Amino acid sequence: MRKRRYLAKIGILFLSVLLVFSGIGCGTQVDNSKDPIKVGLLVPYTGVFTSNGVDITRGVELYLNEVGYKAGGRDIKLIKEDSQMDGQVGLQKTRRLVESEKINILAGVVSSTVAYAIRDYVVANKVPFIISNAGACDLTREKGSEYIFRVSFSNGQYEYPEGNYVYNKLNVRKVVVMAPDYAAGHEKADGFMAGFKAQGGQIVQEIYPKLGTTDYGPYLTQIKNADAVWVHFSAADSIKFVKQYAEYGLKNKLPLLSSGDLVDESSLLGQGDSAIGIISALHYSAALTNPENQKFVKDYTAKYGEGPNMFAEQGYVTAKVIVKGIEAAGGKVSDSKLLLDSIRKVQFDAPRGPFKFDAKTQNVIFNTYIRKTEKINGKLVNTVVETIPNTADDWYKGK
Repeated sequence: MRKRRYLAKIGILFLSVLLVFSGIGCGTQVDNSKDPIKVGLLVPYTGVFTSNGVDITRGVELYLNEVGYKAGGRDIKLIKEDSQMDGQVGLQKTRRLVESEKINILAGVVSSTVAYAIRDYVVANKVPFIISNAGACDLTREKGSEYIFRVSFSNGQYEYPEGNYVYNKLNVRKVVVMAPDYAAGHEKADGFMAGFKAQGGQIVQEIYPKLGTTDYGPYLTQIKNADAVWVHFSAADSIKFVKQYAEYGLKNKLPLLSSGDLVDESSLLGQGDSAIGIISALHYSAALTNPENQKFVKDYTAKYGEGPNMFAEQGYVTAKVIVKGIEAAGGKVSDSKLLLDSIRKVQFDAPRGPFKFDAKTQNVIFNTYIRKTEKINGKLVNTVVETIPNTADDWYKGK
């Protein structure tokens, strides 16, 4: 009997030691260098913003192809899910990626609604989350977390310095503001208005059409006398608005200023010559001449048969951040502190220019480019006319 008790105690002791060394007993996942690192990519592949999801995916895959789907001596496995631009669907897909696929890193998300819907879940489950597009300000402010990084922009981040530029360089004093009536529309308009008014500019009118409006005529006829009109519209809405602005005879009366989303490369073809002359602000232009962008444009065009836009570039940067972070962590993705610290410190030259995170907010810091839409050699391009370096998301502090 004593012998059996002794052997039982020895067995328990041995099992305890085994559990500790295997990482199971302390709740820590152990890295197995033979296993691939799993990256979940959550973007829309159906619905009105399908093109944005496809462009981000293309950018991600282009960079992963460059590095042979490897980082830190380990293979990378990309697992894609369709968010359908729906918060509850996005949460359901995120749960599947985390609980069934056992992903190590989550990336993507176009919609801020989806990003907010999954925010608490990814933070509670300690999943590093690299936002590729969603610009909702609170994600890296009040609702920020050490697990949340953003490579794209915070709404208002490049619109604020545009307001400064419009007042001081274009000598505009009175502006009408128009944007869709939803969170991003208001946040982007707020950024521009804050920057413009800080210099002494006057907002004479604000107009907020319903998101997805097809006929902007009733709103365009409301525009009061001013020096210029500033707007934010994107995707299909941007094409309709730019063409109708010209059709109503406003193009030659009131200069059109905008966030860069309005004249994204994906919209220029549909807008045609109506887009010529628009002044916009963004963190990227396919017309940038730095070596990284020239390579990116060449490689992207060769692979996909068309040039890149801001979403493709954001996908490319997302993948590079993930790879550089994994490499700096030596492939030890289960060491949460090490991986987060490694991602936070990532810096490199991207197609957009210098890339780095704000150490406090983990939101991106970038160059803001003031662009003018021009037709060169028969092609519409966003020519960079001014570069505003090191734009951080701190404009709201002095609002």
